[in-house]
Amino acid sequence: MKLSPQDAAQYFELSYCVLSYTNQKLNLLPDRYAPDDIKEMTTEERAKVRNALWENARLIDSFVDENPFTLSAEELEIVSNWKHFIKGRFFLVKYLKNYAVFIQEGEDIPYGVCALLQDFEVNVGKHLPVLLETVLLPFKERIIYDGILASYSIYFGAGMRSNIIDSYNQAKAKYGIVTSLPFSAESKGQSDEELLKFYMKNQKNRDQYWNEIWDLIEKKPALQLLFHQEMGKVNARTYKKRLRDAGIDNGWFAILHGLIVASGMTEAETKKAMERIVPFYKHKWVYIFQLGK
Repeated sequence: MKLSPQDAAQYFELSYCVLSYTNQKLNLLPDRYAPDDIKEMTTEERAKVRNALWENARLIDSFVDENPFTLSAEELEIVSNWKHFIKGRFFLVKYLKNYAVFIQEGEDIPYGVCALLQDFEVNVGKHLPVLLETVLLPFKERIIYDGILASYSIYFGAGMRSNIIDSYNQAKAKYGIVTSLPFSAESKGQSDEELLKFYMKNQKNRDQYWNEIWDLIEKKPALQLLFHQEMGKVNARTYKKRLRDAGIDNGWFAILHGLIVASGMTEAETKKAMERIVPFYKHKWVYIFQLGK
């Protein structure tokens, strides 16, 4: 979940240069203008300069234009991309192998964020979700935080934790996990088909997102086919149990709107029977399954 030691060292070296430049331009902490001065600052002092930078993000462009520390073109490009920073409060909701997942408070986009020197679990702890305040930055096709992380001692009850995790699951289904910046929700969102499958994944989701399901279908009527096929799978599981309980252990069955509308000993026989009963424009909505499979 963290950068390599080499990448982390490079990030901090560049960060100290930019913060040094910021302090010079804004004269926040007089006579402490060198990158080494920034490095030796307390967290509170560094945070003062850092906050001023993100409040005056135009300084990033002027830093790149002036290049006061004669950085390489590659290094200048890294710094220039910091214009795409995201500052705010975030819920840290999950630890994954390659990053931790952050969701900005009030937003619904999940970001995969790499730690710097220590895994987030060391600084934040194992019990999630937690509320943090930080700045997310692009760094070499990944997302990192800027080195200053404030956590809030807020206890989330079971209901709130469930809501946060539900928001994460919905956001992940909608956008995937974003691992680079800048990010455009309009251009990189998941398809309506993938979102509908998430809404229908289990009974809890179907109950919770029932209105969203029908909003999607109303927006895109072609999704009715996917809806009926997914509901057919759900209803087939129920019918298989009920049929076995009734002593039936063989045959093919066709389901539409939660009802068995046809059956037979073969798939072809069942399909033919269904086509005689169901209006032709609903044939594709029918889900056919074999008992015992």
